[in-house]
Amino acid sequence: MIGKSIAAGLAGIRRRFGLVVLLYGVNLALAFVLSVPVYFALQSSVGPTGFGADLAGGFDFVLWADVMEKAGAVLRALPLQLLWMIPLYLLWKTAASVGLIHALRGEQIRPFWQGVGRYTGKALLLALLFLVPLVVWIVLTLVAALMLGAILEGEVGGFWLNLVIVPTLLVGGLAVLDLMHDYARIALVVAEQRVGKAAATGIAWPFRHGQASWLYLAWFVPALLLLLLPALLDANAVAATAGAVWGLFLLQQFVLLLRAAVTVGWIGSETAFYEMIWIREAPLIAEQEAEAPLAAEAMPGSQQGGLASA
Repeated sequence: MIGKSIAAGLAGIRRRFGLVVLLYGVNLALAFVLSVPVYFALQSSVGPTGFGADLAGGFDFVLWADVMEKAGAVLRALPLQLLWMIPLYLLWKTAASVGLIHALRGEQIRPFWQGVGRYTGKALLLALLFLVPLVVWIVLTLVAALMLGAILEGEVGGFWLNLVIVPTLLVGGLAVLDLMHDYARIALVVAEQRVGKAAATGIAWPFRHGQASWLYLAWFVPALLLLLLPALLDANAVAATAGAVWGLFLLQQFVLLLRAAVTVGWIGSETAFYEMIWIREAPLIAEQEAEAPLAAEAMPGSQQGGLASA
């Protein structure tokens, strides 16, 4: 079933490559809006001095002091810009996720923007519900770190605690919550479930269907590599020549395009996995729903109530 789900995700990339381009373009535009003020602030303060290469090559306290003196007001205003940029980005991620699920589900071609308009409001409520387990897991991780910090002492203990145990707990818990959130959104769109029921479906999904975790891991690994690769390209661009910088820039854009493709394939695979199980379990669910009223009528209290009403 995992192989069929991955094949369906790859087929979704081929059939709806326009969605890949759309994700890449919007993500690039959001990054551009955030980076332009930083670029012009540094360019206006460092560019005329000829110290741009030194600033890019390493940290220099005196040089950074000059930068903050000349462009400090612009750089200090960046956190205020993040106050509206971060909610905008999260809104786009929520809207894009339900739009992709709607567009990639089944064999029929469905409009991406139709899914955005129909399910974004419910998806935002669903995201707010998942903030509760997110906060709980972060608090539990901090408590576990404090308790283990009292047990693990010394440099070796600090290494294992800060660089192995705490990151593993935090990343592992966030990955599980992200998996649950994915299937909650899919249940919201594919099965048209209400927000509360969709959240319950998503939370129970990895426990009921263990293969969902392996499918998530199959896409998580390449997504993580593609997330780290642009940073490595930036590090190599510092020591590269002017011509090589443009080549690295184009390669970086190709990596970002691949990341958008992985996102489409990932959501398409999970949607296909959900649909296969949903179709398989649909007769059982219908049978249980049909038996529920019959069981209620067979109860003694129900019979007495029926005789009394007669």
